[in-house]
Amino acid sequence: MIYIYNCYGGTHSSVLASAYHLNMLDRNRPPTKEEILSIPLFNKLTYGNIGEFFYHGTDEDGNSIYTCGRGMEKHMIAALYNLATMLEKEEKLKEKIAFSITSPTVPLAMTLGGLISRWLKVDFIGVPLLIIGAKQSYKKIIKLVEKTKKALKNSESQIIILDNTEFK
Repeated sequence: MIYIYNCYGGTHSSVLASAYHLNMLDRNRPPTKEEILSIPLFNKLTYGNIGEFFYHGTDEDGNSIYTCGRGMEKHMIAALYNLATMLEKEEKLKEKIAFSITSPTVPLAMTLGGLISRWLKVDFIGVPLLIIGAKQSYKKIIKLVEKTKKALKNSESQIIILDNTEFK
């Protein structure tokens, strides 16, 4: 199975989701500043990386975990779904795929922190806000990851999109 966590920039909530999926962060407490900043790609990508897929690792069940930023193009996920469906019909798709949107888990602190750090390049204000946001959202992100894993395992469909609006 392939899990693709996606959000606006692909460098905050989706990267946190991949870290929880891969058990890189403790699920029993908020992450520390050091743990957050040590996650590969956390707050490292730019708008130029929108649409790129980044591999984060293989989970305990042998599934591949990716992240992607979609920018303002929410239709990008629909297009990828259609591409995967086409490959499935042509019998070229060998694995189940989940596109899980992590944006609903993003609190205001993370939104502002991302804007200030990534767009305005003012890290001394943006990064502390991102840390606050990551700590505020960790329970929602863990629940989103668990929902995503369960949904794909239990799905009869080869490809699923999870909008995760219940996490707002």
